[in-house]
Amino acid sequence: MKRKLAISTIFFISLTVTLFPQKLVKAEDIIAGSNDFRGGKVNIEQDIRIDSLLTRHIAANRAYNGIDGFRIQIYRGSARNAREEANKVKADFISEFPELKSYLGFDQPNLFKVRAGDYRSRHDAYPDYLKIRKKFPNAYIVTDIINFPDLGK
Repeated sequence: MKRKLAISTIFFISLTVTLFPQKLVKAEDIIAGSNDFRGGKVNIEQDIRIDSLLTRHIAANRAYNGIDGFRIQIYRGSARNAREEANKVKADFISEFPELKSYLGFDQPNLFKVRAGDYRSRHDAYPDYLKIRKKFPNAYIVTDIINFPDLGK
């Protein structure tokens, strides 16, 4: 019984500490900031806990810098001159495919990678993969954390 009480006390204290410094985001504020409404008024009546969940959801998304997706890996090397080789491959890729965004990555201990594109599915990456493979025959599709898609288009 004491153990259960101690665990629940620690849980509520940690919950209070993590939620206290955050500014509470209200659903009303999000809708009020939208310019999509022409006239009219929206009145939202809801439990305060929903606003708390909304605040935590926004904070979690800020901490996560992308979404799960796919990229095309065109180079991977760990040789002594891997950095120079990766930069050369990236420069060649940019000159050959200027419309695709490329990324230079590094993994410990000495692994350099050059990846291209931001695709939500393997199917989306496949047409570009076929084009890239003609110039870079060792290219293949890999899973990666990709940038959030631009919804303004």
